[in-house]
Amino acid sequence: MKRASILVLSLGIVLSGCGTTQENNTPAPAATTTSSAPASEQKAMSAEEMSRFKEYAPNLKGGPFITEAEIVNQNEAVITYADFATLKQAKPETGMTEADAKNYWESGDEINKTLMEEPIRLLKEFPELQKVNVTLNHGKKYTTEVDRATIEDYLKVNLSETKADKDKWRNEVVNKFFTKEERAKYIKKFVKAE
Repeated sequence: MKRASILVLSLGIVLSGCGTTQENNTPAPAATTTSSAPASEQKAMSAEEMSRFKEYAPNLKGGPFITEAEIVNQNEAVITYADFATLKQAKPETGMTEADAKNYWESGDEINKTLMEEPIRLLKEFPELQKVNVTLNHGKKYTTEVDRATIEDYLKVNLSETKADKDKWRNEVVNKFFTKEERAKYIKKFVKAE
């Protein structure tokens, strides 16, 4: 019992110094979070939801090009769309040709649709998901990292509510933002190309 008391006291002393900086004894900056919910309220995705994500991800736009789709940090999705050469290495059984890949990504604005619409759909479909990172390789390397709070602010809608309300999803998100012009604005704001 005496050892436990000493350990608790020692830990208390160490932790009490964690809230200040040594230089001027002022409070340390608060940790920031990119979610709409405080860190203490963020829920980790359940094992069931993570499993559902694994089943859902291959059905995203460009699904045959996905070589990685996983949940990290219990509430962040990471999706990687491979270029043709990498795809053939990762999935040698694919019957896709280089011409098929080129035709898919270069028809219409498929790249923009994938980089904008799919992260938003994932945030709608999985309410405990807080962030989506997408990398798409086709000619260039396109990357986007968006979090729930930023996207909900951009769209002016609570995505969790749109999951149950199909009319709200269609009227306030799909019809309003899933257009070629709105996708171009979104891509300019949220996507990097190298």
